[in-house]
Amino acid sequence: MNAEKNIISPNNHIKEYLSNYLILSNPEYAILLSGKWGSGKTYFIENFIDEFKNDTIKFIKISLFGLKNTNSIDEEIFQNLHPLLGSKYAKLAGNILKGALKLGVNLDWNQDGNKDGTANIDLKTFNPLDFFSENKNSKQEIVFIFDDLERTEINLKEVLGYINYLVEQSNFKVIILANEEKIINTEYKEFKEKVIGKTFEVKHSFEHILASFIDSKTNLSKKILNINIQIIKDNYEKANYNNLRHISQILFDFEYFTKNIDEEYLKHEEFVPILINNFFAISIELKSANLTREELSERPTILWDFSDNKNKEKTNIEKVYEKYNIKNNPLFDGKNWIKILLDNSIQQEELNELISNLSFFLEKKENKQPSWVKIWHYRQLSDEDFTKNLHDVLNKFKNCEYDIPEHFIHVIALLIFFSKNQLCSLTVEDIKKQVETCITDKYQNHQNWKNNLFESSIRFNATGLGYMGEDDQDFRDIFLKIIEKNKSIYEIEEIDKQQQSLNNFLESIKQLDEKFLIHFLLKDFESTPILSRLNPANFTKLLTTIENKNISRLGEILHSRYSDNKYLNNKLFYCYLTDELNFWKDIKTNLDTYLQTSDKKKLNNFLLTQFKTYLVENIINKMEKC
Repeated sequence: MNAEKNIISPNNHIKEYLSNYLILSNPEYAILLSGKWGSGKTYFIENFIDEFKNDTIKFIKISLFGLKNTNSIDEEIFQNLHPLLGSKYAKLAGNILKGALKLGVNLDWNQDGNKDGTANIDLKTFNPLDFFSENKNSKQEIVFIFDDLERTEINLKEVLGYINYLVEQSNFKVIILANEEKIINTEYKEFKEKVIGKTFEVKHSFEHILASFIDSKTNLSKKILNINIQIIKDNYEKANYNNLRHISQILFDFEYFTKNIDEEYLKHEEFVPILINNFFAISIELKSANLTREELSERPTILWDFSDNKNKEKTNIEKVYEKYNIKNNPLFDGKNWIKILLDNSIQQEELNELISNLSFFLEKKENKQPSWVKIWHYRQLSDEDFTKNLHDVLNKFKNCEYDIPEHFIHVIALLIFFSKNQLCSLTVEDIKKQVETCITDKYQNHQNWKNNLFESSIRFNATGLGYMGEDDQDFRDIFLKIIEKNKSIYEIEEIDKQQQSLNNFLESIKQLDEKFLIHFLLKDFESTPILSRLNPANFTKLLTTIENKNISRLGEILHSRYSDNKYLNNKLFYCYLTDELNFWKDIKTNLDTYLQTSDKKKLNNFLLTQFKTYLVENIINKMEKC
């Protein structure tokens, strides 16, 4: 029984020691609970406080994170002693004003920013609880718990002296929570030897804590998570990233996320486990910084296949998807996962539309199931149903109605398969000609082809159904032509979009549209050398004609684009922009020419000289070192 208890809660020995420590009359030392950030220290101590029910002890738990001086610790102590303390309704008890001088706490009672009074307490002789109790003979003892010692903004020597005073001079019991690895200070070692009587490393039982986290969720979310709890455990182990706070955050995000999903989808026994696996795996990798926003966005479609890439080194996103077995069914493309996990910008209607088009639900809705899906399951059809649905597919194919690329490719694969098995009147040549007709007459101008770059994969696609006869050479030939044609259409569209964006960029400089400039330079094209497509002469002319204030602000934003503090995959961002080097060299040359003939006494000349010297030349020097 004890062994099982230790598996569930590996910190029982710490609980037992703390329980004994708290009943000692005068220990004269503090307890340190150490562990990495997110390892469960705070969770452990909060549970200990809840379980340690003793009317003679009052716990005062204070996070030192963000506190700037010891006066702020004093104020936190008094806030803990009385829940109304610090509010505009609080009244000072007369005894506080008569206290001895030791802590000297300035309190802002009415929250107007001005100090309204001083509370002076001698901790050696005075129990502050007496001032907030009708029982002046209260024997309730205070125990201080200080969390986040390594993250305080208070001078470490000062805060250590404060804790030392509480322990040695005032005989208070103190428990300290810290990531000791992050405390690099010679004075800390001396403090520890003098004040810390016992040190424990908190080790969490993920299974126990995860169950506790899930138990706090709403009924529907709790039920889904409990049924699939093993998936979360598996992902946590695969990630080897022991950060409980992030797991708690992901659980919160998932609960919020599922509130926007129609309940009928959350009852699907095949879909939900895949959804949870994807959501938690990608979230963990993003929070652990093993996966970046840019890497996730590298996958514009949800056609996945790594078998076609055997001779090339796998990208980070490919490694992540393989690690968690997402590659077989990623559900959504990278851009939609960004909207779901990072931006929280996907709308409820949009999300449910995405889910409704997954094969899990197309296949279950017989009345709405497309005829091509029905003939994909041809083994389950009668002759009559097969003929009827095949006829419908042929008509739609001849009329180029399959504008969803994956559906179009599925239909091609099915018709080739049935043609070669003498179940379809069309020949392979007929199918090839019709494919050309549909692309030329309709699809090359369709948004699905212009805005999406198809992956060169035959194995996986958004429908969840494999392409029929994927090894058939005729099908593979047509598939590759579709990929090539789509790439051409997509690239033309991208060039048009980029040109329009560049036009908007130039206009935003004239109007000083800072919001657009920041989004364009620091988000949309942060690691894309988009400025290489600008005409240097036109850009120089623009610089020399805009208002002075626009020159300065543009320079500030461009300086951020080429910052020395921004990295992607351990590489400076601007080293991805070296195609812009010639552009900036041309700008320098053009500005040199202009400044030689312009009035040097004008402020505009001075600002352009600064722009050239401190921005343009600096960019050139940086890029030449990449």
